[in-house]
Amino acid sequence: MQIGICKEMFLLMLFKHPYLNLDIGLIKEYFTVVKRTDKKVWEERGFKKIHKYPIFRYAPKPFEIIMLGIPSKVEAFGIEALKSSRIIDVSTCCGTYGMGGPGFFGLKLHGEYGIRWLNYCIWCAGEHILYDDRVLECHPDFADKYDPVISYDDYSNTLVNFRNLLSDMMIKEIVLLKESIEIILIDSHNTIHSIKSFKYSDKFPEQGGTRKKRNSYESGEMKDYWFVTYDGAHLKV
Repeated sequence: MQIGICKEMFLLMLFKHPYLNLDIGLIKEYFTVVKRTDKKVWEERGFKKIHKYPIFRYAPKPFEIIMLGIPSKVEAFGIEALKSSRIIDVSTCCGTYGMGGPGFFGLKLHGEYGIRWLNYCIWCAGEHILYDDRVLECHPDFADKYDPVISYDDYSNTLVNFRNLLSDMMIKEIVLLKESIEIILIDSHNTIHSIKSFKYSDKFPEQGGTRKKRNSYESGEMKDYWFVTYDGAHLKV
């Protein structure tokens, strides 16, 4: 019995890390797997090495280490800093829960700060985003009703088309309110476009399972679900 207690205490001490179980919105951990030679670079970014990551079941190679950090909320990073950023990539599959992904939305940006991802960290975020007032994604059962930008039946091609469209744009303004956000974009022809989300909108589609609409999030405010992360680091729910 005593041996069992000692072993349990040892494991708790072994796994104790200041950046485990963050509970920031949906985010539990923010991790990266890097070469040992890059350890100092990531330490300067605020990451700390973890000897054994008890949740993420990945055995690093001899030349690799796993490091954990804390993602920056968009307000802490600075909305002003994101202005004039150029979009260089987009993803509707950001984030992980170990065996799959929660479907976070991410814009890969380049600015004076270098390269970062701007992430909307809610489940199936593409179903709660409007691009020029057109929903980004929806369950295939509702495709005829909503005509999403990214089609389930032709996901690869429509995602590439959307990526190519955004790659011509830069962020002009971000309007972040309690229950909404609008990212105002401008293209090379000085045409304005927008990416919007709301806590709730009739323009958002029904879920595939329940066939009912849902809120984008239940607790907190819109600002609690937008994070700025380093390229090469990952958000885990």
